[in-house]
Amino acid sequence: MSKPKPPRRRLDEILIEEGLVSEADVTEALLRQKAYGGKFGSQVLFHRHIDEAALVRALSIQFGCKGVVLGGREIPDDVLRMIPRKVCLSRRVLPYAYDADTETLKIACEDPGDPDLERELSFVAGGRKVQLYVSAELALNTALARYHLGRNVSLEDSLLLE
Repeated sequence: MSKPKPPRRRLDEILIEEGLVSEADVTEALLRQKAYGGKFGSQVLFHRHIDEAALVRALSIQFGCKGVVLGGREIPDDVLRMIPRKVCLSRRVLPYAYDADTETLKIACEDPGDPDLERELSFVAGGRKVQLYVSAELALNTALARYHLGRNVSLEDSLLLE
């Protein structure tokens, strides 16, 4: 029998423990999340309490996996075509690199702990090995809009405050 996984640590706790945000930042982000919805991490990123790299570092700790910073990254067309557009948009994933030596497709996603996601993506990628990397929701949304919806936006555009 396998041991059950310990419960996942909360992102706000990780951010505070790592010294990335203050208690006041967390309180403000939680209030904004309650009022406007979305993920907590997107609230702290959008309101510039942290940058994308710091959020990805905290998400990597939370999920126990590697993370990827998508902001400012250029993704080759041949890599994008390895996962169909429809799958990327419906499953909220984005292939961003391919290692030909190991035949491994690296894919950004919000929840690398989804047990079916890796298997499904390997199937639609023609049986290639896939490796899931956690990314910030806001950065992933921006990259999906840019690469699959034809919107000429960057993460910096998304972070502009009104």
